[in-house]
Amino acid sequence: MNKEPVTYAELIRKKRCIDLTNYYSLTKKDLDQIYTFLEENKKGIVRCGEQGIVLVVNNDIENATVLTASKTSISIDGIIMSNDTFKIIPHYTPSSSGGSSGGSSSNNNNNNNNNNNNR
Repeated sequence: MNKEPVTYAELIRKKRCIDLTNYYSLTKKDLDQIYTFLEENKKGIVRCGEQGIVLVVNNDIENATVLTASKTSISIDGIIMSNDTFKIIPHYTPSSSGGSSGGSSSNNNNNNNNNNNNR
């Protein structure tokens, strides 16, 4: 990635690779490999997960390249990157208070209706 981008596509590809370093610990060699992979494979996809990064073309898992990289941010579960996309998959933590609020509202409505009927 030492060469200066000439086209808009090269500039965006380089920016996406640099953005990837905000979320994953990558060596310069890894970044060069990801950049070159996307440059050579217009339909290539870089799938970043919890335990590494997979470089794949046309969902051909058998010929995919796997890079070992650790996540540096707990706010995400992964990233999907291509020449057209940079999608961050946010970390989802389910809340435990979801079930009770709906019932109390309907209970209040029932109580109000009962009170109105008794008058």
